[in-house]
Amino acid sequence: MIDGMQGGVSVGSWLAGMSAGPVLGAVLSALDMDAVPDDSVVDVLQACGRQRAHVEGLYAAAVATVVQRAAVVGSEQYASDEVRAALVLSRNRARTECDFAQILCLELPAVHAAMLAGLVDRDRAMVFTHHLAGLPEDLTATVIARILPIAPGLTTGQLRARILKLIITVEPDRAEDQYEQALADRMVVGYLDSAGTATVTATGLPPDEAAAATERIAKLALDAKRAGHRGRIDQLRADIFLRLLDGRFHHLTHAQMIAALLAETSPPSPATQPADTEPADAECGVEESAEAVAEVVGRVSGIEVRARLDTLAGLNNLPGELPGWGPILGSVARRAAGRQHRGQWRWVVTDTDGYLIAEGITRRRPATSPPSHRAEGGIVELAIPAPALATLTKDPPRAWAKVITDIATQYQRARERDPVGRLDAQPGRRHPANALRRYTQIRDRTCTAPGCRRSAIHSELDHTHDIQHGGPTTSTNLAPACTHDHGLKHRGGWKVTQPRPGYFRWKSPLGRIYPTRGEPITDPDPPPF
Repeated sequence: MIDGMQGGVSVGSWLAGMSAGPVLGAVLSALDMDAVPDDSVVDVLQACGRQRAHVEGLYAAAVATVVQRAAVVGSEQYASDEVRAALVLSRNRARTECDFAQILCLELPAVHAAMLAGLVDRDRAMVFTHHLAGLPEDLTATVIARILPIAPGLTTGQLRARILKLIITVEPDRAEDQYEQALADRMVVGYLDSAGTATVTATGLPPDEAAAATERIAKLALDAKRAGHRGRIDQLRADIFLRLLDGRFHHLTHAQMIAALLAETSPPSPATQPADTEPADAECGVEESAEAVAEVVGRVSGIEVRARLDTLAGLNNLPGELPGWGPILGSVARRAAGRQHRGQWRWVVTDTDGYLIAEGITRRRPATSPPSHRAEGGIVELAIPAPALATLTKDPPRAWAKVITDIATQYQRARERDPVGRLDAQPGRRHPANALRRYTQIRDRTCTAPGCRRSAIHSELDHTHDIQHGGPTTSTNLAPACTHDHGLKHRGGWKVTQPRPGYFRWKSPLGRIYPTRGEPITDPDPPPF
């Protein structure tokens, strides 16, 4: 057995330099896990991850080879049945395994090579095969060249978003066709799971409408919690979802739905209030009191939409974003933004790397036809690189002229003064002012914990250095943290520092450092394809 030291070098440092393959496999098999010290156990975990990816790459190659050999000596139609019988799989599972292996090994050899090298695991490889199968070779090559090198550092959700965003960027017409086809195939499916409960799922939905639907459910659940409902927030969301579908809430106002939910439970005492009540984000400009919307029936819930200003003005078809959901087509972003007519419209000017220079709020709206359904609340983020804003200002699209002029004027004023200094002028405040909250949300984009994609709008605003220990309420000491990761810091033993504004270092209880920074707000303009 191998213990915690090898030739005076910690086993962690030793393993960290080993590539996936037979030697690493032999070393891990001989390792005495009980003898590995705390400062090396994460290195062992990462080495096991590399070796697992390597073995999964070998497995995929074996499956693909069996399918090819079976197709030669028998029938291509039934080639997957050889794998089915050999591995004792269902027919559907065997077909899935064979399709994945063939696409990976035959169409995406670079991804397969990354698996064999231990850099990309099966889950990430499946994201590539799902999005790239059947695409033209030149488009596939572009995606592989740009995304594969950074794939090891992305979660599957982040990887999926990067690939989809790039596909929409370089081939918007193809993406639009795929979107329309998937929309035409939309459906709702219900089935029982192993516990005997039911699952209802819908596919092929317009993402902006799906986001508005889930936002409405979330707001109803939050208002019910505020009114004293004792259920957990996730239980409430499920109950509201079912009642909206089965007709029990048909024609009820917002207030009547809350009353109906409360009638099912008695009000709790303060001591029994559940711990997972989500905080209101009253300062972000989208929340309204229950009284303000009590008699609203049939109003679409506002959502958060992010897109480049020139995309919303119809000058290109670059992808937009629904935070927490992912990239959307430019046409969907335009439709979704148009519905948020009553919401808060934020403008953001970015530098050459796509990060924040200045931001603010515009009360101007484009002179376009009003949407048939206007949302209640919502946020639209209008992002534009500084050079592109200068170009737009010289010759703005007529319908957007007032919006662009207002943004350009505000941006010029911001450059003439110190906007961040103004935001940080009250470091002794317990809660940040609206402008500081908005600035932090825009800068950091999401919860800043490693791999978390929860929108900053729906996260809590945390003092990096706790306020009770003297931490100031400033842009240099604030960051979004979702409910879970806020607890990770305060109760889970993790430590967070912000060495520079917008740069974070999360330190785990085992002493590992995980640096994070928000995604760029805008991407460089795509090269000709």
